[in-house]
Amino acid sequence: MNYLGELYALITAFGWAFSSIFFEAASKKADSITVNVIRLIMGIIMLGSATFLSRGVFFPTDSTLHNWTFLSISGIIGLFLGDMFLYESYILIGARICMLFMTMTPLIVGLFGFLFLGESLTLVQTIAMFITCSGVLMVVLKPKSENPKDKKLSPKGIAFITTAVILEALGNIFTKIGAKGYDPSSSTQIRMICAMGVFLFYLTFKKKWGKIFISFTDKKLLGLILLGTVTATVGITFLISAFNLINAGVASTFSSISPIIVIPISIIVFKEKVKIREIAGAFVSVIGIALFFL
Repeated sequence: MNYLGELYALITAFGWAFSSIFFEAASKKADSITVNVIRLIMGIIMLGSATFLSRGVFFPTDSTLHNWTFLSISGIIGLFLGDMFLYESYILIGARICMLFMTMTPLIVGLFGFLFLGESLTLVQTIAMFITCSGVLMVVLKPKSENPKDKKLSPKGIAFITTAVILEALGNIFTKIGAKGYDPSSSTQIRMICAMGVFLFYLTFKKKWGKIFISFTDKKLLGLILLGTVTATVGITFLISAFNLINAGVASTFSSISPIIVIPISIIVFKEKVKIREIAGAFVSVIGIALFFL
């Protein structure tokens, strides 16, 4: 059997694992909006350079109205609105609860794929998806702290993170529809261009351009964002390639295991201690992924 789509989705997981490390470091030196805007600028230029070398076009001028319609919707709800709701959720209820909700994204993508694309999962694929997501859940799940300063659950926070998860899933569906039969790199660039357009209006309205300009003077920050942009862009481009070959829910499940991939990086590079629960979660996810190949 041909498992090229699954392989592409695994490459996405590796790309996102490395990008999460670089962007986390960058976010300690600048706010999330600044990091997002700079990475979009870098991504648009990087993808344009790649498509110019491979196809002779810097911008996706050979795309259709169909491509622009669905990919622009995907970019706006996935790269702008989804991230905005996610970051606000971090503030309201904390990263721990947010990560728990985000592990459900592949399941929702699978549901939306069935509803909007007519895609169906076999019984083995459904079981494999639940097992994989359960393993990821074990890794990201952290014991509740007794610190009174920790974030508390709030209806607004739950509503925001739920919205973020739904927007992320819808973004994947619109990406699959819009990128069908079109170049994955140019498809990613369209998403970034449209998201950047919305950010232009947002930054102008909020009068936040000053932070962006100041950040361009920090070479270390720019280096971290560049590394994160390269790895993240490779990830999303391969995810689009996977969408063109396999079920959206399956591709989303494979790409969701980046927290598992971060574990050996944390041990080898950062010399961090890993809990038994996290190792067990990694094994559970590997079992789930293995079931997809049966």
